Amino acid sequence: MPTPKSADAKKPDDCLIVIFGASGDLTKRKLVPALHYLWKNGQAPEKFAILGVSRSKYTDKAYRDEAYDFADKEYESRADFDDFASRLYYEAADSTKSEGWPAIKERICEIQKKHELGANVLFYLSMAPQFFEPIIVQIGSQGMVTEGRKFCTIDTHEPPWQRIVVEKPFGSDPKSAVHLNNVLAQVFDEDEIYRIDHYLGKELVQNLMVLRFANSMFEPIWNHRYVDHVQITASESVGVEGRGSYYDGPAGGSLRDMVQSHLLQVASIVAMEPPITLDASDVRTEKIKVFKALRVPEPEDVPNIAVRGQYGDGSVNHREVTAYREEEGVDPNSQTDTFAAVKFHVDTWRWGNTPFYLRSGKAMAQKKTEIVVYLKPTPHKLFREQARQFRPNQILISVQPNPGIRLRFEGKVPGTGMSIKDVVMDFDYEDQWKVEPPDGYAILLYDCLRGDQTNYKHRDEIESSWDACQPILDYWAENPQDDLPNYNAGTWGPSAADVMMAKDGRYWRND
Repeated sequence: MPTPKSADAKKPDDCLIVIFGASGDLTKRKLVPALHYLWKNGQAPEKFAILGVSRSKYTDKAYRDEAYDFADKEYESRADFDDFASRLYYEAADSTKSEGWPAIKERICEIQKKHELGANVLFYLSMAPQFFEPIIVQIGSQGMVTEGRKFCTIDTHEPPWQRIVVEKPFGSDPKSAVHLNNVLAQVFDEDEIYRIDHYLGKELVQNLMVLRFANSMFEPIWNHRYVDHVQITASESVGVEGRGSYYDGPAGGSLRDMVQSHLLQVASIVAMEPPITLDASDVRTEKIKVFKALRVPEPEDVPNIAVRGQYGDGSVNHREVTAYREEEGVDPNSQTDTFAAVKFHVDTWRWGNTPFYLRSGKAMAQKKTEIVVYLKPTPHKLFREQARQFRPNQILISVQPNPGIRLRFEGKVPGTGMSIKDVVMDFDYEDQWKVEPPDGYAILLYDCLRGDQTNYKHRDEIESSWDACQPILDYWAENPQDDLPNYNAGTWGPSAADVMMAKDGRYWRND
């Protein structure tokens, strides 16, 4: 299946891409294949190179071999990869300490001269969050981002840029998120900081703005008058799978790992007002308004609006899953949530008292990511008897699997009488466009290389999302739950999540 081409003809500037944490899975599994995709599809800079930096010992050749073996299915052939990998280099150094930087700087100069790249540099932090701050500090103290005072000669007629991409988790609470933002601001301007969230690179998430603002059949009903509620689900069928020690740490748990970051970002696009233009500043302005309008719960609200869960033993797709507390590195009495469901409110004129239900969990019945907009019933129940079996009309945006948009409404069954049944109108993304969507990282790296921050988080979005989630985390920390684990692997989570919805006269979409 062919891959889509970008309608934007602007070519990214020539640059060097420096990836810290290059020996990690993310770099080899996602970042290198994403950059290969851009190169293969003519969307990479005319001249570019990649320098991986990590403490593990590799030669350039050994690193290229490792990168290929780790994700060989992403490449057409070894020859195809080798052509791309002639731009891929590796430096074994500790980038968190000043002692490691003379070798890093020397290698950067060497590669820039070899490939005639100029002084544009994209730094990518692809490692554990505890290393973010020391590396950012070193980038600043080593003179990597100082106007005209760099270790290599620059062209004063076209001032170079230095950008930084920061992976999640971005802080573990409001205080740490603010601190990390302040550390970044001491070295980089805000328009050079790219806080990445791979969910914002998913095609159907990006398609949300087109669905809303390019279609007059949807925008007039996209408000509290017609929308009963919104559900956003990101469920995984796998457990923590060997990542127990990380997941049980300060940045783990479904509320921190998924709801606070990915799902609230998706919700902001569902809830935002139309931006004046598609410029990054205008889009982010409207998203920030949503985050600032999130209702911050009081402690007494938490039991009614939030549910946590933790999976026990079970089976998913005929595969046995070990209980979370039995994973290596997990506290046998852990209170970490592997499932979280929260009812949020966006206190704006558009959304009134319309709830947004967000949930995410591991070891659940299905792997899926979807947004479901439930519409209110018609004011006059003309088909009163049949309506007792009706389900609400729905606008379903399926992000994965089977990306597409589906409308669920009522239709008459052929024949005599007035028999009514729900029907589905289906827009299958891949079948319609006859393309295979690129990975979200490819889309986001392309944006970053062109200097487009539209699909990256502003610091205000991050800080406001933490403000809305921290009261829930505080309440859970102060009130340990005795019944954990409280759902079996392979189910749709704890029954308390269904009870929370039932109290509102609603139900989760588990189809």
